Amino acid sequence: MRVVCVLLGVVVGAWAMVLPKLTEPPCDSLEAEAAAAVFQDYINAQRTSGFKYALNQIDKIKIKTLANMEIYKMELDLLETKCHVLDPTPVTACPVRNKAEVAVDADCDVVFIKSGGVLKVTVHRCKTEPESAEDVCLDCHQLLALNDTNALQIATVSLDAFNNRIANVTISKYAMLEVVRLSTQVIVEAPYIFAEYAIVETNCTTTDDYNCVPLNKTVATYGFCRASSDRAHTAVECRIFAPQLTDPNTNVMMPATSNPVPPTNNTVPVSGIMPLLLVEMILSAESAESLEPVKVASIIPIVKGQAPAAETVAPGGQPVPVPFVPICPGKKKHF
Repeated sequence: MRVVCVLLGVVVGAWAMVLPKLTEPPCDSLEAEAAAAVFQDYINAQRTSGFKYALNQIDKIKIKTLANMEIYKMELDLLETKCHVLDPTPVTACPVRNKAEVAVDADCDVVFIKSGGVLKVTVHRCKTEPESAEDVCLDCHQLLALNDTNALQIATVSLDAFNNRIANVTISKYAMLEVVRLSTQVIVEAPYIFAEYAIVETNCTTTDDYNCVPLNKTVATYGFCRASSDRAHTAVECRIFAPQLTDPNTNVMMPATSNPVPPTNNTVPVSGIMPLLLVEMILSAESAESLEPVKVASIIPIVKGQAPAAETVAPGGQPVPVPFVPICPGKKKHF
């Protein structure tokens, strides 16, 4: 009988060693924030048009621990920034678009695999949509279709004005690369039209503009313009980016030491916001959900000189139960 018990204990112990463990750390934990930052860099490096996106909130995180790896499943909320994907400004320094300008939200389901201490994105699915019309004020911006004739005319006129302005300081002329965002707003009872677009250096000079074509990606410089017009007057601001090159291993943009290599896909998304990214899930959600998650309790700070909340006693002498502190979703970084 003793031999049977010993063998049974060995079998149970071996089975416990191979069973995966599912944990749910707090969404504001360093572990969750680090994983979210990896995805933020990953998604922006993958984008070849439109704007960069910044993390706003971690909605959920589950970590499945196996023998030789960890599988992270996360739900993340990101917001569109005002930095174009060609802009070398780090996304952490890019301002997000506020509600008055019609913020764009991206809800992403992400799966990571952590092996050898390295966390990599393996599956992601993002759905983007502009702020609900119910949350937009009467004098806020209203998005226009990217084929709006009047708005596109403003973009063309403003780019011509920019090329004329730089005629004395540069040789090359710039052409429209992609129109990213068109909107309108009523200011003091007058309608304004706003156009945001990326530009690329061409083979034409500012004095010779016949049959201009963009320069090869290995030598061209890029920029981004914001124009506004009330039909009577048009204003434009353009920023020319420093030459950039892309790390072929990570697809991350870095300051160039030689010829710039910007992204090659210049397709304009029809909606003007980050397109829906659908990637087939390669990991079974059912298998992960079948495990009983182990929730990691959040730490409740204790002020010096005060007793912990768990030791609070009611007038009748009975302990007062500590209220449950939600560990997810995490705090919003913007709105």
